[in-house]
Amino acid sequence: MNIIQQPLYKMVATDEEIIFAVQDLAIAATKVRVKYIAEVYVTSGASPFGQTALKIATLKVIPNDSGTGIFDFSRVLEAYVSPDYLGGETIVAGGVAYYSKANEITHRVLPHSIHQIDTHSLNRNACKIFGIKFYLEYADAIGEPLQNTSNSPLLSETFYIHNAVRQEDDLLGYETQRDWFGYNYDWNYYVLNDTDGKFLTNAPTTQYIGEADYCTIGYFNQSGEGLGQGSLLGKKIGSTSTSSSLVKFIRITFYNVDDADIGSTLNYYNTVQNGSLTWETPVPRAAIQYTGVGTANIVGAGGSLPAAWHYYTVQAFDDTLSNAISKPYYFYKQEVCKGFEKFRLTWLNRLGVWDYFNFTKKNVRKVNSKRSTYQQIKGSWNEDKYIKHGYKGGKKVFSTNSKEVVTLQTDFITEEAAEWLEELFTSPEVFVLQERTPDVAQSTAQPSSTVYNVSNKYVQPCIITTSSYTRKTTANDKLKQYTVEIEMSHNKRIQKA
Repeated sequence: MNIIQQPLYKMVATDEEIIFAVQDLAIAATKVRVKYIAEVYVTSGASPFGQTALKIATLKVIPNDSGTGIFDFSRVLEAYVSPDYLGGETIVAGGVAYYSKANEITHRVLPHSIHQIDTHSLNRNACKIFGIKFYLEYADAIGEPLQNTSNSPLLSETFYIHNAVRQEDDLLGYETQRDWFGYNYDWNYYVLNDTDGKFLTNAPTTQYIGEADYCTIGYFNQSGEGLGQGSLLGKKIGSTSTSSSLVKFIRITFYNVDDADIGSTLNYYNTVQNGSLTWETPVPRAAIQYTGVGTANIVGAGGSLPAAWHYYTVQAFDDTLSNAISKPYYFYKQEVCKGFEKFRLTWLNRLGVWDYFNFTKKNVRKVNSKRSTYQQIKGSWNEDKYIKHGYKGGKKVFSTNSKEVVTLQTDFITEEAAEWLEELFTSPEVFVLQERTPDVAQSTAQPSSTVYNVSNKYVQPCIITTSSYTRKTTANDKLKQYTVEIEMSHNKRIQKA
C-alpha cells in the first residue's frame, strides 16, 4: 500500500480539505470485502505516533473504481484545535516550566487573558500535530473470515493543523507530478523571511491605538522543515536557508511627530523567560507565537511610553543575521474626541489569532428588557383578618431579562481597513476589551496570599447583531464610515421580586 496523495504542505487549516489517498491495487483486485482503514492520531508533542498521542477516530472506505481509498480528515480534525483565550505554560526547559506574564506576574500566580501578555506567549490550543496510520481489511473469498494488516500499518508523515479557515477563492499551490495541492503560506507572505513578511493578520500595516490599549500579534515562530515541496509553510522562516528557522526578536521603535526615532527602542527576544523559546524540535506550541505590542502591554511589561511619541513600529528580526524579516507595522496614537466613548473590540480572525479595532465616534448604549409578569392577589388572605395593603395587588414583575446593546461607529477609514473589517462582522468570537488600569492588591488575612481585583476586568464577550455588511469603496462611497451593533453576551443580573 502506498500514499499516493497528501497535502502539499505540512501546515493545514481546519476548514480546508485535508485529502489523503492510499492504494494497494493487488489487494483491491484479488480480495473481497476490501476496506482501507485510517486511524487518526493527534498530539501536542513531537510525534503523533508516540505514547502520548491520542487516537481520535478510525475511518473506513471501500476502494473506488480505481482501487483507491480517498479520505478527507478535515471534519474530524477541526474539533481538536480552538482559539487561545488565555496565557499559560509556554515551555518546559531544563525541567523548569515557564509561563506567560502579565504585569510581570506569571500566569501560574495570576491568570490572565492572551491579550494581556507582557512580551511573548506560545500557543496552547490553536495548533496541533497529527498523523495517520493506514492499513487494509479484506477476506480471501466470500464466506472467509476478515483479515487486516494492522500489525504493519503504513504511517503518514507528520502534519500540523491550526485554527484557520480557507476561502473558496484562496489560491492553492498545485504540484503537477503527484497532483498534490495545498496553501503555500510563504507565497501568500505569512512566513517571516523578508521585508514582505506579514504577521497572521489581514489588517492594514497602519493602525491606531490609545495610550492604554492591549494588542497582540500572532505569527509563525519557526518552521523546522527544509525548503521545497512538502515543507511546513512553503519556505523556512528566516532570511536565509541556513538560518535556524526562528524569529530572534520583535522590535518596537518609537517616533515623534517629525518621524524622528526617539531612542526608546524595545527588543523582545525569544527566550524562555519571555514566554518563548530559543530553539528546539518543532512542536505545536512553538509553531505559533503571540507577542504583546499594545501600549498597555508595553507598560505592563515594565516599559514606558515616551512623552513625545506620535507612533511606533513593530517588526520581526532574524535569529542569526538580525535582518528585518517582516513588514513594519505602524501604530499611531489615537485621541478620542471630547464627549465620545471609545469601544475596543477584539475578534478571532480568519488565520486563527486575534485582531483589534477602536470605535471612537458616536457609540450609543441601550438596555433591552424582557419582563415576566404575574397578577398578585390584593390584601392579606393568610392572617386572622383581611387587610388591604397598597403595595399588594395588580400586575407585578416576577423576573427581568435585560441585555445591553451598543451601537458602535467608526471614524472615517481607508478602503483597505473596510475590507479587513469584514472579518469582524463574520467572526464567531468577538469581545469588548477594556483599557489597562493599575491592578491594586487587597490586604488579606493570609500572609502568603495576595488578592487582586482583576477577574472580569478586561475581556467581555459580545456578539455582532448587525445582519449585513456592505463593503464600501472610494469610487462608490468616497469617505467610508461604518456602524455596527453588538449585544453583550451576559445578561444584566436583576433580583426577583
